[in-house]
Amino acid sequence: ETECFNAFRSDVVFKGNATHTGTARGTMVNAISMASSFVANLPAGERPETTDGRQGFFALISIEGSIEESKVSLLLRDFSADGMEKRKSTVELLAKTISELFGGKAEVLHTQQYLNMKENLDKNPKVAERLVSAYKASGIEPVFTPIRGGTDGSRLTEMGIPCPNIFTGGHNFHSRNEWASLDQMIKAVEVLVHLCCGE
Repeated sequence: ETECFNAFRSDVVFKGNATHTGTARGTMVNAISMASSFVANLPAGERPETTDGRQGFFALISIEGSIEESKVSLLLRDFSADGMEKRKSTVELLAKTISELFGGKAEVLHTQQYLNMKENLDKNPKVAERLVSAYKASGIEPVFTPIRGGTDGSRLTEMGIPCPNIFTGGHNFHSRNEWASLDQMIKAVEVLVHLCCGE
């Protein structure tokens, strides 16, 4: 893979006002209700479980809190920088709208996790060309597909070391059923040997 997501984490903190439930009318602002409404209003067709290919998404990873303060954490993923900016804006606008509707407050913090390696790898085409030669020398016809996640290579590329992702033989990543194929791991080593020793 020579292309991956741009990745940000967004933490949204909703601040409410806790009061006695028996006299809450007109005074209580429930941060849990704000967080729940925020989650319910995220685009249903833009979740990891409803997207594939080059479609980005909003991934809810945690929700926690109390009447006074609740926090929602999301992973934002998009292949384009413009798409990522729109996703960040969507989170900000939705948080602001929900907090105003309920009479509370919201704070949004976006944290960059990694960037799409495509632009930097496109500037260094010889890196992918050498990798293609190593695949072919190992009897593998390379297929270029975007990876719907991050890689060590994306971070290395961002740091100035162009590095496409090479297969490892792993399957079902980040699940209870993750496993690796010994045959594919051996083939990956063969590719690396050709990459290091090839012309």
